[in-house]
Amino acid sequence: MSVKSRAAIIVAKERVEVREIDMPAPGRGEVLVRQKAVALCTLEQRFFTGVFPSYPGCWGHEVSGVVEAIGPDTCTPLKVGDHVARGGGDACGECYECAMGEDSQCPAEKERLKNQQNLGRPDGISGIFGMSEYASVNPRHLVKMADNVPFEEAALAEPIACAVASANKLDIELGQTVVVIGAGAMGLANVMIARARGAFVVVSDLDPKRRKHALKAGAHAVLDPTSGDIVEQLKAINDGRGADVVIVAIGVKPANDDALRLLAHDGKMMLFASAHPAVPIPVDPNMVHRSGVWITGSTSKNRRDLYQASLLISRGIINVKPMIERVMPLDQAQQAFEEAVKTETYRILVTM
Repeated sequence: MSVKSRAAIIVAKERVEVREIDMPAPGRGEVLVRQKAVALCTLEQRFFTGVFPSYPGCWGHEVSGVVEAIGPDTCTPLKVGDHVARGGGDACGECYECAMGEDSQCPAEKERLKNQQNLGRPDGISGIFGMSEYASVNPRHLVKMADNVPFEEAALAEPIACAVASANKLDIELGQTVVVIGAGAMGLANVMIARARGAFVVVSDLDPKRRKHALKAGAHAVLDPTSGDIVEQLKAINDGRGADVVIVAIGVKPANDDALRLLAHDGKMMLFASAHPAVPIPVDPNMVHRSGVWITGSTSKNRRDLYQASLLISRGIINVKPMIERVMPLDQAQQAFEEAVKTETYRILVTM
């Protein structure tokens, strides 16, 4: 008789069930993780709300846990009992992209994600099984965490790594002015990383509660789009200058419009959030030509970004607690998703 473990399965639009599934055994080159906490990111929320209608599915990619066993012929410095964070993905490690350190762009990984719903499991459940008590994982997608870091905080290494990837691409420098538009969970992640890199960090958000929360999370100042021109607001606290970097952490047209206006000469605009629906950005080529501004984007993270995120959290360089709205047990997975999809909430975490 197979050993069973519990998992939260999205079985239909807006419906989650906690089921018993077969406990996995670590295969060749894999590590078995006893997972302890998972955060409900927008990816999981889109499966729940039907934007990505793939059922039944067990998702979850912002995960922490403990190494339970190491499979045969597995080369890893990890040991049984190590606390780890999971970064998701399954890059091949051999292609051009992986060799150049861009494993988030691995073609094999993209193909695997595209066919995620056809994994051939006998129980018909698709997904990466971050919302289950156990998962067998490629150790390349695990990083060791300090034992004294609570599992709910360690689980946020993955979203922090995404903000690290963005900051690394932007090459944020000491003393630069960085404006983050949108003070949701990922906006706060970008605030923390920009501040850790020595920037003067300013947040713009319509919600006064979120602006106040952003200050608690480490922002030096805030802009209020409902109280006049935010360009003039920024100049008033920034020696009459625009921003060296603007990170758009909410995928809406007004935020993109504000970002372009806030940029200083040679400034960089980072499209960090995805947009649903995506609205084109009208850009005057002569403006770009004369001002030298950059418009770029970032999605996911690479191995280095995840490792750096693990160090930032493990060593107490950043405090991710402001990103957490609520922690709920696995038995309340349905209620956890209902809370997570509310626009005003930060990260909801489920413990297992």
